[in-house]
Amino acid sequence: MVTLEQIWSRTELALEVIVDSATAAEQNVTIVHSSELPEVDEWLAGGEVLLTIGVGQDLSGETVRDYVRRLKAVGVHALGIGLGSDLPWQQVPPGLVAAAEEAGLALFGVPEPVPFVAVVDAFTRMREAETNRELTRASSAARRFATALAARGPAALVTDLAETLKAPVRFVSPTGRALSGEDAEDDVRSALIEESAKPTAGPRLIRTVSRIVEAVPIGGDRPLGWILTPAEVAGSPKTRALLLSTASALLAMSLADLPVPSGRALLFEADLSEDEARGEWTRATGLAPVATVGMRIFGGVRGDLAERLISDIVGGSLHTRTGSLLGVIGARERGLDALVTTAAEVAGLDELAEKRPPLGQLHHTWMLWRTQHESEASEVRALLSAVDEEAADRFVDRVLGELFRARGGQELLETLRTYIAESGTRERIAAQLGIHRHTVRARLAKIETLLGRDLSRAETLQAVSLALELAEI
Repeated sequence: MVTLEQIWSRTELALEVIVDSATAAEQNVTIVHSSELPEVDEWLAGGEVLLTIGVGQDLSGETVRDYVRRLKAVGVHALGIGLGSDLPWQQVPPGLVAAAEEAGLALFGVPEPVPFVAVVDAFTRMREAETNRELTRASSAARRFATALAARGPAALVTDLAETLKAPVRFVSPTGRALSGEDAEDDVRSALIEESAKPTAGPRLIRTVSRIVEAVPIGGDRPLGWILTPAEVAGSPKTRALLLSTASALLAMSLADLPVPSGRALLFEADLSEDEARGEWTRATGLAPVATVGMRIFGGVRGDLAERLISDIVGGSLHTRTGSLLGVIGARERGLDALVTTAAEVAGLDELAEKRPPLGQLHHTWMLWRTQHESEASEVRALLSAVDEEAADRFVDRVLGELFRARGGQELLETLRTYIAESGTRERIAAQLGIHRHTVRARLAKIETLLGRDLSRAETLQAVSLALELAEI
């Protein structure tokens, strides 16, 4: 960025600083432009150097104090007054000087014969030169980052990035687990879990009680990880953004090559002896064996978001999924229970049970619970639960959207579900719903109108049945 002091120091402009302020010289200027509008503050965004000859505003009148106050309030860094024999002012009016001193607004004169365009041109050339320097610095840093990553791995790149930004940097997983260095703090981790579920690739600002953290996603819409750094740092925002985006792109390549975790969650899926279960627990957690272990069971799992987040929190060996059911152990023992709760809420899961079985009986407890609670439709639901959530939502809206949005939609949905369950027999539908069969006929006619589909067609019933199942998962 170009500072106010740099503009003032241009000898070819011979600018006369009349009112300085404690911070004026270090302030970054966003733009230099001229205006004679008396209400120009309505068009300003802050950071400007404003030039005027005082045609639209009487710089010596009673209103000048209000004019200066309004400029200061919107964030103008300095006011420049054009001076010359053919201009309204040959010297800066004393009333304007007093108003600027009172408001703390920097004030300078642009002497004859320097035109305003010369001041604007000087600023533009300085800004272009600074931009070129920023690009050169960013390009040099990018080469260093790539070399560090290739030679010594992601941790070396992160160290170089922190030194370049002169700020702490963390490289973490989608849920804030350390990929180098330390884990993110719990409040930041909870925010990252929520952000990981949002389909956007841009940086996020995470606000906690004591700080603001910038989180730069690594990867596409579904982050493979994050770069975390304090948002309140000095330096050029443009250079900072270039450095962070470059580091993110390089780290994404390293994460894309990581093997996909595979293998069975033995504590859930194998009948282990007590000693074998203790050994597997220690291997999976790094903790000493425990007598009992906390187990949470969730339902309503769709797609892979919940499993992906929870696996990242507790580890792949401490969870298992069957259809739309998800079992998780060990989160409480490792101090991660609150994060698992956040991930479940973000993914829209229902907590079905919380148990504390002996470690050696975990497999038996899981299998017994599944056997008791899986329904006849579980196989169909298990298949449908694997459908991508966004694709499922689009399908449900396309097939049933008008019905959901219609007045009396819930009553019509209940009729439609009963129609499918009773194979279209109106007498049984009427008996189930406690209504007259003529009412059934009227409701079905309205349903067909809203859906734009003929319920007597097999393909229509198939689509509607699938949409109803997806809507309930």
